[in-house]
Amino acid sequence: MGAVELMRRPGRLADFALLREVPRVIVAHNPVGPLDDPSTSDVLAQVDMVTAALAELGIEATRLAVAGWRIWEDLASGAPPLPPGTLVFNLVEAPAGVPGVHPANAAALELLGLPFSGSSAASLWLTTDKLATRAVLAAEGLPVPAGGRLDGGGGSGHGRDSGGGNGGDSGWLERNGGAGVLDRVPPPWILKPAHEDASLGLDGEAVCATREAALARAAELLWRFPGQPLVVEHYLPGRELNVSLLEATATVTATTAIAAAATPTAASAAAVMAGSSAATPAPAPEPGRNGGGPMSLPVAEIEFVDYPPGMPRIVGYEAKWQPESFAYTHTVRRFPHDAASAPLLEQARRLAVAAWRACGLAGYGRVDLRLDECGVPHVLEVNANPCLAADAGFMAAAEQAGLTAAEVIARILVAAVERHRRLGAPTLQPSHAAVVGAAGPPASRRRQSARRLRAVG
Repeated sequence: MGAVELMRRPGRLADFALLREVPRVIVAHNPVGPLDDPSTSDVLAQVDMVTAALAELGIEATRLAVAGWRIWEDLASGAPPLPPGTLVFNLVEAPAGVPGVHPANAAALELLGLPFSGSSAASLWLTTDKLATRAVLAAEGLPVPAGGRLDGGGGSGHGRDSGGGNGGDSGWLERNGGAGVLDRVPPPWILKPAHEDASLGLDGEAVCATREAALARAAELLWRFPGQPLVVEHYLPGRELNVSLLEATATVTATTAIAAAATPTAASAAAVMAGSSAATPAPAPEPGRNGGGPMSLPVAEIEFVDYPPGMPRIVGYEAKWQPESFAYTHTVRRFPHDAASAPLLEQARRLAVAAWRACGLAGYGRVDLRLDECGVPHVLEVNANPCLAADAGFMAAAEQAGLTAAEVIARILVAAVERHRRLGAPTLQPSHAAVVGAAGPPASRRRQSARRLRAVG
């Protein structure tokens, strides 16, 4: 189905006329090697999904593996010249231990004056730093778990030459005053690197009930992730919810509002595009600094099935990336529709929308929440540019809302075009784009990404 045919569909796709201004999309992503961690090689599944959706939209797509993290050089080194209106779909992620790559790539695109998908460099910098994100959310009055920073006392995290390395003597943390957070935050504690994503560092004994265990875990993580402080939080034992958010662009918001007033059928379609279900309606999008404001897709709950007593119920590294593990096979995603959960789901949506605004997200995002001992939801993570692979959480929520992959990608593209117009960014783009075969590397040469959490109705 081409872009013109897609725009002829009634109601919810009529507003995608802006796609006529996008003749070509560069799908930029981090390079993947044969020995890369599955959390890194997983980006290829996202590239496949996005390029397939662009083909359905009738938009020319070029894959671009950003070598050496210098996207400006890659864009300038190839042919043919970039046609006016070219947009970059930004799938560049940071590999383990190099968190700055993620926002720096977006900053380069901003300096080049190129429109690109997803959140700005500033929002990516913020949400890549879990400690900074916590501070912003708390300043906005949003609930976060009790927690704080743990490092070696030097203020910036310790490296492998600190003397505490690799799970050895952790007494240096006490001597250097780096463990004071354990006095302020009640146990049990969960420890994680402050600047990593994809559950890196959330493996093994990530939840600690005693001070001795927490200090040993901290020493190990500081050795494994040199130069990074740790986030220490009180482990919340309640339900875990994921709220996926899709930007309601100005034209989409207007179109769905008109459609909702027109006919029952159109109203139903508008409700689906707002991410609602019959049992749990989503809040209406509100205009904001990022166009029409975010709209909530159906809220997912993560269930930890048959976890034995004493096993922490967390979506850790094993649950995401190790198919042979118990956590992988017993951690599932479902979409609750029961009336009893409706007030909680509504509260989760509103918190997620508030977190989106506080962190300045754009295009699409996901907010993870967890309930405390009293059933009060707290924001755990704010994910700008979350995974878009076909079987990942964001696309599972979009499917629950009745959206196809092409509709999701079309909305993300329209949001990027509208943001570029609002900013009035000067065009400093290079004269050529590197062409990395539109078909990409052969499937036989790709690392198969691990299956993600199974979606349950």
